[in-house]
Amino acid sequence: MNQTQMKNVLSAQHLPTKLVCALLVSVSSGIQAQNADQQVQQVEVKAKSATENVQRDASAKTVVLNAELMRFGDTSITEAMKRVPGVIVSNGVIQLPGMGGQYTQILLDGEPLRSTNIDHIPMSMIDRVEIYRLGSAEFSSAAIAGTINIILKKIPREAQQQIKLSVSDAYLPAAKLDWRGSGTRDKISYALSIAAGIDRNAFGPPKFSSVSVRDVNNVIVSEYETRFESKFKSKMFSINPKFQYKAPDGFNIGLDSGFVFYNFPVEIVDDYQFLKGEPLPVAHEKVRVNDYSKSANSTLSIGDRIWKDVNVDLTLGVNGGYTKNDLNQLHFTQDATLVLDRNINRVRRSGGVDSTLKLRAPGFENHDIVGGWNGNSQVVNERSVSVDSKTGSNGTTTNIANDQITRSVVSRIALFVQDDWRFQKTSSASIGLRWETVRVETEGNQLLPGQFSANVWSPIVQTLWQLNPENTDRIRIGVARSYNAPNNFQLVNPGFKLINNSIENPNDLANPSLRPELAWSYEAAYEHNGADKWNYNVRSVIRKIEDLHRQDIIEIGGDWWQQYVNAGQAMSKNISVDTQFPLKRFIADAPELNFSFSVSKNWTFVSNLPQPDNRLTPITLTANSNIDYTAKDLPLSLGASLRYRDGNPFMVSLSQRQLHQAQTNLDVYGVWKFDKKTQLRFNIDNVLKRAYANGFEFYERKFTTSKIERKAAYRMVRLNFEHNF
Repeated sequence: MNQTQMKNVLSAQHLPTKLVCALLVSVSSGIQAQNADQQVQQVEVKAKSATENVQRDASAKTVVLNAELMRFGDTSITEAMKRVPGVIVSNGVIQLPGMGGQYTQILLDGEPLRSTNIDHIPMSMIDRVEIYRLGSAEFSSAAIAGTINIILKKIPREAQQQIKLSVSDAYLPAAKLDWRGSGTRDKISYALSIAAGIDRNAFGPPKFSSVSVRDVNNVIVSEYETRFESKFKSKMFSINPKFQYKAPDGFNIGLDSGFVFYNFPVEIVDDYQFLKGEPLPVAHEKVRVNDYSKSANSTLSIGDRIWKDVNVDLTLGVNGGYTKNDLNQLHFTQDATLVLDRNINRVRRSGGVDSTLKLRAPGFENHDIVGGWNGNSQVVNERSVSVDSKTGSNGTTTNIANDQITRSVVSRIALFVQDDWRFQKTSSASIGLRWETVRVETEGNQLLPGQFSANVWSPIVQTLWQLNPENTDRIRIGVARSYNAPNNFQLVNPGFKLINNSIENPNDLANPSLRPELAWSYEAAYEHNGADKWNYNVRSVIRKIEDLHRQDIIEIGGDWWQQYVNAGQAMSKNISVDTQFPLKRFIADAPELNFSFSVSKNWTFVSNLPQPDNRLTPITLTANSNIDYTAKDLPLSLGASLRYRDGNPFMVSLSQRQLHQAQTNLDVYGVWKFDKKTQLRFNIDNVLKRAYANGFEFYERKFTTSKIERKAAYRMVRLNFEHNF
């Protein structure tokens, strides 16, 4: 199959735009407006306060409150973020436009994730999400595309309890239960969050692949198809206690902890059907995996005021994790003969410490100054023992054992200072400088010891120019230095050879010499927030990256391996427009419908790859539209979210190209409030039930391998019962 044919397969016809728009409008037909109840008013007041702070700050950021994240009843933050304007979720990874997911930094209360999976955090614990396009000197500068900071709720002043039960059905059913309670006693306050869930939908329906190999004369010399199906039932349980003591003089001390237990058993069947050419060694694979993990983290925070106007905040944290993975692979030939029985037992232990010290001097002669340091160290020890039982053509069995031990230590230390300076009544600047050093040490019984360190000075300058005293119109200009360090898997990992190894199914190879990427980012923006609630923003960002990380495929001793390498420079240019308005802004007697729309376009190129597909990401255009309303005579709220993103050929390396398909998704929700404390929420994801495919091309000197992956479409239907007491 040549590239033109692959594009024809991937370019499935979409529903006409008018039909989709009509579906959105039909959801709101006949619904009248009403005044929000007291709970909604509280949310609106909080949203207004957060919005006003963002409008006054020189540091450019977007704030998304919990009420916005919870509209569709999502049970994880990754699911909720896919509907946020200016955010993309691709293959379960949150990313900002113009760059891949590895360039977006995810923080939890301003700190990097350590032994924490953000999707294990109950949604009821999240207060808001802050999105920084350039960043802040207070946070790590390991954020070339920007930073997404997840802020957890503080302990409420009054005793509260909340319970949420969620049941859903997609390809298979799932369920989750969240409970959160809090209280106070004298000067001590506390909160406890407990969550448990069962999920069967991690892999979705069976995946079908077709692979063809062509020679230099475009003649097919090999062709086969595969069917990949998995069955699993993951179980998760988490508990998050939080305590705080606060004295009348402002001194406070708190302890925030989290414990997560996760079990992931899965059975996988992978069948090959060879249509032409020499078959691969294995035609049928059965895989059984039992993955068990547990993690814990705890942070002690101390806050006080020293001297007259200086606040000090100190945090001390510790974390640890344990993962045990037992894997059994059975490989059969076309005549059902067992040729390889592989057993792999992996044990991964991780642990670390971290600390942050911040000194704040707010309101000092129009200067809000903060300075301090961050430090953390993370150790990962992994042992992988494998036993391969190979059966020869004469029926004899040979056992080959392999014991791999690896250890890595990643340490970071940073010093920072930032001055938020209001140099005029209507203008301000945020001037920050951060020095951050990263040191990585790796070793193993089958690896040469390796280490590298990098020091990055990250100046961050952002300015805000108010165009009128009411601050309804503003201009922002900013520049920042950032970096992206290699992750642990890219530097050191236990390598295993795949029995059906090929250029389209390579082994993984670590690169201990991989250097961090460095980047400069420049931003300009115009913002408008009118008294009539019509808001719109225009933003542009340019990023230049050096020592780019790219995945390369190489042949060593007849085996194919994929490895990350440093490969030249890259450039990313992005422009985005978003707007929000009530329908009454244009039609006086219209219902209380609220609309939002955003569109983002980016242009990227990589210096070491030929045009035209030398991109940083296959996604160059995204659009997001939302509609929300509340009925006048019924305790009913409805809404919908329509999202589009394009797909383009994407050159990964000189030997690999990916072909991606455009995607359109429509989600709808409804909320019925029984009273101010109890409500039932219903939503449907992927109403259009669109199926998508991905394509891959691999280039050798004499052959070109093409691969198409398809998966059946399915809708996800969810019902949430929510009660506060």
